[in-house]
Amino acid sequence: MSSDFQSEAALEEQFMRKLQSVGYKNIKLADEAAVLNHFREILNERNVDNLKGQKLSDVEFERVLNELVGSKSLFEIAQLLRGSDVQPYGKIVITRDDNSELYLEFFDGVDFSHNTYEVAHQITINAKYTNRYDVTVLVNGLPIAQIELKRRGTDFGEAFNQIIRYRDESYRQLFRFVQIFVVSNGDETRYFANGDGKLNANFMFYWTNQNNEWLNDIDAFTSSFFRSKTFPQFNC
Repeated sequence: MSSDFQSEAALEEQFMRKLQSVGYKNIKLADEAAVLNHFREILNERNVDNLKGQKLSDVEFERVLNELVGSKSLFEIAQLLRGSDVQPYGKIVITRDDNSELYLEFFDGVDFSHNTYEVAHQITINAKYTNRYDVTVLVNGLPIAQIELKRRGTDFGEAFNQIIRYRDESYRQLFRFVQIFVVSNGDETRYFANGDGKLNANFMFYWTNQNNEWLNDIDAFTSSFFRSKTFPQFNC
């Protein structure tokens, strides 16, 4: 079948294969509970020394989620990854069940090779409506990028509108860590940043190579934009 008639499912499979080729591990996460449990497992693994053999209890993990998300704005959540004058990147402190303080590292913003890169597809979130995300890129179990794909020849503005609907209806808990959105129909690919305000389709951007040439094709875009040892590019 010609790529001109490539289905959305085939494009999704192609995109997943390309991500795996640049260092992402394919992982199956069915729903929000699976995403939370997976992040919890990775957090325990990354902090095994600080935890001293005592994995996070249910109550302690709730404290983690409160420190990470709680009532924070998207800007404040992003600062946890980028770091600020008052907030070191990728680290939080919680109180353990025995009232001791526990430092937890959940992201390395200096040496990205120390992070775990994964890709999942068709994560289903039940909210006002059932939302099923095409592809989700996770770093250390945190959903960092959301990708919506449309079959070749389709106006990818449809994908933008779908992301806005998902964002309004079901982005909660760890999905509030999503920093970047990507939309593509295979031939045309754009990215845009998440934020607290209303998102505007006019702020979808091209990604370019070192010669300032647009990387529209989904494979070329993915190989450059999603390089696992440099992603996420918070300064893009």
